[in-house]
Amino acid sequence: MKFAPLGIGVALMIFMSVSAGAGPNYFAYNLTATTTFKQVYLAPAGAGQWGPNQALNDDDKELDFGERLTLTGLSPGVYDVKLVDDTGRTCILHSINLTKETSFDIRDSSLTDCK
Repeated sequence: MKFAPLGIGVALMIFMSVSAGAGPNYFAYNLTATTTFKQVYLAPAGAGQWGPNQALNDDDKELDFGERLTLTGLSPGVYDVKLVDDTGRTCILHSINLTKETSFDIRDSSLTDCK
């Protein structure tokens, strides 16, 4: 019984060290009125080399309006974001700064570079 607090303390230190090494969590918030995105890609700003489809991280494999999407495999930096909506329209958001912030919003007003 005397050793139980020590065991809990060791377990807590291990948990904290594992959590600290995980890095920040990044998120995209879809604050559009009605747009659902089937594909969400990020690339270092100006590089054009898109990473994996982040929409696949969501349970239904799309970023619905009013929803938050967890972004994985990122480190702090400035990114371009390619969004493909459910009609096939592709939009690019330029220079999304994830160096100090860990999230960004997608709004109808930000969907200006679309084809």
